Amino acid sequence: MKAGLQRKFILIASMVAIATVTGPFGTFEQLSLIERFFYWAIGISLISVCMIIGIEGMSRMRLLKDRIFAQVLAGAVLAGPFGALIILALDAYFRGVSFTLGGIGFRWVFVSLVGLGVGLIERSIRPMLKKSQQVELVMPGKPADEAATPINGAAHHREPPLFLRNLPENLGHSIISISTQDHYLDVVTQDGSDRILKRMSDAIAELNGYPGMQIHRSHWVALDAIEDMERDGRNVRVRLKNGEVLPVSRPNVEPLAAALGRDEQSI
Repeated sequence: MKAGLQRKFILIASMVAIATVTGPFGTFEQLSLIERFFYWAIGISLISVCMIIGIEGMSRMRLLKDRIFAQVLAGAVLAGPFGALIILALDAYFRGVSFTLGGIGFRWVFVSLVGLGVGLIERSIRPMLKKSQQVELVMPGKPADEAATPINGAAHHREPPLFLRNLPENLGHSIISISTQDHYLDVVTQDGSDRILKRMSDAIAELNGYPGMQIHRSHWVALDAIEDMERDGRNVRVRLKNGEVLPVSRPNVEPLAAALGRDEQSI
């Protein structure tokens, strides 16, 4: 949550700086640099608060769960009138514009469209980009069963992660989760489970290239084994395809959500 607030602050500050320098919608010609700064700092900050409240409020509605576009659209439209009144009040003070219903309506549409665009970037496009970066981190090479580019006419295959050599053959190579138990690790695969003597840090190092991540000090999961990511009060957990439920520590909530292509606020 702290990282999310910092990200929003940086985004708002960047928008204020750009608007102050460029002076869009006639503010460059009509207002001085100092006036433009206060005009856009107040306007963008207050409208952003309205949009955040509106969009996050819609994201908590069960009817709109996992429907990012609908959440952002509904939140932006509902916050639009408040944003329109803020802009009109600033125009009246700095530019001598009169209050009219037409002026409110025009600004409502404008503010809603801007909020829709920024909201979609924040909740959809940015997590998608972060997901691709996260996948590169947890899966720096191709999967073990995927052939690499042929060299000199011969297809070279990537060696399976070293960790798989710790498992008996009957467990296969489709890992679901790894959990610490004293000095041992409980390894669960699609074909069964086993307990091995190894540290979690060593296991993660040996899993290099396997598509998964550590979600908690005591738990590692394969990304394709996650059925759902859900919140219980202040706690977040994952439900795996085998029915197992594991906790997610706070620092890992945002990276995991990004790896799964979900927005942290919609959980």
